[in-house]
Amino acid sequence: MNKSLQHQQGVSLLVSMVILILITLIGVTALKSASVEEQMASNLYQKNVTFQASESAVENTIMNQGILTNTLSSAGPVSTDVPVNIPNTSASVQYMFVGTGPAIGYTQGVFSGARLMITSTAQNGDTRTRTVHGVVRLIPNPQ
Repeated sequence: MNKSLQHQQGVSLLVSMVILILITLIGVTALKSASVEEQMASNLYQKNVTFQASESAVENTIMNQGILTNTLSSAGPVSTDVPVNIPNTSASVQYMFVGTGPAIGYTQGVFSGARLMITSTAQNGDTRTRTVHGVVRLIPNPQ
């Protein structure tokens, strides 16, 4: 009986070391996974912030008659920086006149539809979002 105990003296130490290593590996993997998930959530938040800033910039400028008049009379795109109420975020909007076409649903010959492409860009840190809108603005036909 004494000989069998001598053969088993290091086995319990070896088994406990293997279990300790496995538990450590599981803990390290869980920490890495949590770190990646936190980074993903932060990136999603930044993307949503810049998207909202981009949309807000379009909403702040779309009813500005001066920008629309400049766009319709300009040969190229008209750009403007737009202040947004989001910390560390900047936004700009570019209007480009694409052409005219019939104003659907209105008396033919009285109005035309001025087609505009509105490109809005917002940036917060390293995150940038660009949105593109197509807008038709009614304009009276020259008499």
